[in-house]
Amino acid sequence: MGCCCSRRFIAEEDGKMKFRIIDGRRFHNISNSEYFIPNDDEEADRLIRYHDAMKGFWEGLFHSPVEEKLRQGARVIDLGCGTGTWILDMAKQYPNSMFVGIDLSQIFPTEGLPSNVEFVEYNVLDGLPYEDSSFDFVHQKIMIAAFTEVQWEERVIPEMTRLTRPDGWVELLESDGYFISDGNATNRISKAFQNFLTSKGMNCKIGEEIPRLLENTNAFSEIKNKKKVIVLGKKGGKAGQETLRFCTVGINSCRIILSADMNIMPEHFDALVEIFSIEAEKTTTCLNQHRIYGHKKI
Repeated sequence: MGCCCSRRFIAEEDGKMKFRIIDGRRFHNISNSEYFIPNDDEEADRLIRYHDAMKGFWEGLFHSPVEEKLRQGARVIDLGCGTGTWILDMAKQYPNSMFVGIDLSQIFPTEGLPSNVEFVEYNVLDGLPYEDSSFDFVHQKIMIAAFTEVQWEERVIPEMTRLTRPDGWVELLESDGYFISDGNATNRISKAFQNFLTSKGMNCKIGEEIPRLLENTNAFSEIKNKKKVIVLGKKGGKAGQETLRFCTVGINSCRIILSADMNIMPEHFDALVEIFSIEAEKTTTCLNQHRIYGHKKI
């Protein structure tokens, strides 16, 4: 496949290369993270556009009943904040609250930030540098490609629980890792992606499992799980069009990995993705999303 010769490493930090370049895209080089999506400018654009689309699709930035706390002044943390767009939108809307964004890689802004915003480059799997019960609202979205099922259960959910104050809330927005479709190209790509997630110990249905993981902590009550179906392409309106673009760009960023799993050349994979984008517009291809939130017991 030519994968090895396309790889080089850049940005040395403390004697270790911080990033790696694969197939022309920049990825992290952190040993205990399985996250396999790029962290370059193209990925930042993908995340920003999708954030805006999902804000409209879900009719807001959150569903937890924390509006009054936010207006009065709360402490909020966003795990896996990416470009920081959710944090910046929230900070503008709730100037009395303080917002912290955490991400494995620094693709969030570092200059000209509002006084109520802080971004920190940190790996949640290492345990976050905050005391227990430090935040009124703990938020996270679209991290299906970031954690193994074991990490969700033994590190991510416990860390979110630890950080949340009694009477506070946690909220997660998560997509399923597969498409619902009658299309041949779509199903081939979907199966390859599911196989890859499974090979890394990831759960392609983690959105359905999060309520159970929250319940198992015995720390939350009023756990809600709202499921919505996104129809990809023009049939799904702006959300559908942006989701199709989001998925297409994301799939392309994994072309070396997925083409190897499918035992086809990368250029043949490119043609398959092009067929997928056309096919999704013609069929009713769907993607499930889950918005889960829970109240920390007092």
